[in-house]
Amino acid sequence: MRRNLAMLFSLVIILSLLPTKPLDGIDNVDFFSDEGSFSDPPLISFDQDLGISIAGNTTISGFIVSASAPDTSTWQITRLSEDGASTNITNVIPMEIFPSLSNQDDGLSRWVWDFTIDPSSIPNCTCFVTVTVASNSLYSKISTIFFTGVSNVPALVLDNHVDITEQYSTYSEQIDISGWAYSQDGLPVRVYTMAINSENSANACSDFLSISSLDDLSGLDFDASSEYASFGYFTDYFDSSMLEDGWYSLWTFTSSFDNSSIIQSLCTVSKIDNSDPIAIIEGEISSVEGDGNLIFDAGSSYDYYWGKEDLNYVWTLIRMDASGDSLQETKEGREFSYFTVQDDVSGNFVLSLLVVDYQGNTDFTSIEFSIQNLDPVAKLIVSDNSLSDGDSYQLPDLAEWTLDASDSIDTTNDIDGLRCVWKINFKTIYEGCERKFSWPEGDSNNSLFLTLEVIDDDDDFSVITVELSRSDQTNELPIPIIVLLVSILFFISSILYSRRHDDMQIPKWND
Repeated sequence: MRRNLAMLFSLVIILSLLPTKPLDGIDNVDFFSDEGSFSDPPLISFDQDLGISIAGNTTISGFIVSASAPDTSTWQITRLSEDGASTNITNVIPMEIFPSLSNQDDGLSRWVWDFTIDPSSIPNCTCFVTVTVASNSLYSKISTIFFTGVSNVPALVLDNHVDITEQYSTYSEQIDISGWAYSQDGLPVRVYTMAINSENSANACSDFLSISSLDDLSGLDFDASSEYASFGYFTDYFDSSMLEDGWYSLWTFTSSFDNSSIIQSLCTVSKIDNSDPIAIIEGEISSVEGDGNLIFDAGSSYDYYWGKEDLNYVWTLIRMDASGDSLQETKEGREFSYFTVQDDVSGNFVLSLLVVDYQGNTDFTSIEFSIQNLDPVAKLIVSDNSLSDGDSYQLPDLAEWTLDASDSIDTTNDIDGLRCVWKINFKTIYEGCERKFSWPEGDSNNSLFLTLEVIDDDDDFSVITVELSRSDQTNELPIPIIVLLVSILFFISSILYSRRHDDMQIPKWND
């Protein structure tokens, strides 16, 4: 039950942190956070549909959304030839932008842009126009397809197509493919995608596959593949759950609908992460209050192939009580490869760890441990005299005496909550660590037992019992007075004896 409770807390935390998938729309744009973060690249969009044919001077327009004004913005046209080669039709051309009058409701700013294309300078072209924008050292780049004159070369633009020099995509369970495929004649474009394992990221996509036709793909050694025909926006996927973790070259090939000759060959460096990480907790399972904080280490947790890279740690600490379990603390983050438990609270605990890798694969483990309460140590002072258990002490001749237990010892967390209970002859009479005490009224005995109980908030306690006595109240006179009286009587008797002795020595005269 406690394990399930800890797992529930951990899953709620991690689900709140996992990113949502990008929203697929009809615009050729990437989706980024709308919270105005300076860590997000600018967002770019075209106003025109993809795959249009243009016959006269045509204005291409769109907008940019960014947290700050773009540092640079450019556009460029490239031609796609029948053999798949790309040729720059224009140089990189600076693009003028203007603040937009429309308001953003997300705290970001919007700029608009436009430029004109003269199709007479690029006849019979399957062309890409690419817009690149940089802001705060981050940049975005998107492309759209257009045709001029007559062209029998179809074209494909992939969503999130990543250049080898930039970064890589990561997949688990399935590889998602999406983008735009267009031909001037309106026929579907044949698309073939396959994944080939590579030793490392440097080797991925480094070897160009020397094939010229989709018919030749059957002879290749690949790990997974998918083939489909599309026109306009498309989404597809193929199962990658059987692939081992590692680096892969994700190749995408296109051809026209009625010809298997390969036109485009696109490759993305990709990671496959199908394996769950291994969660490991190392630490002591028992301790005593005051011995020092307990440190539980998850640093040995790992992913089978990817090591410790991008592992996220979710900790949940639950205290187990007879009255019911209670959540004490949670922590989440890549930096929390260890968890510290303060030693100032005793009890039985369950510490759970959910390890999550970049793709959301998880592993769960937990450890039970206990922190033993340290009993208090009672300290008794009676009228400025320190007494220990079993001592006997005669009280000074006073009407009342002070009882002090404020020097009793306990751990930092318990010391302020100590209770002191006083008993006379084992009957409770006082509570409080500093009291005044007088001999019980009507008690004619000359001794009694005083008991001190010092109790902490865990109901553990320490006891001291001493015997207290008072002077004998039945003596008529104190001893010093008795000695003085005896001395006086002795002195008087000496005088009387001396006079009597002198009278006996004096002779008497006869008359």
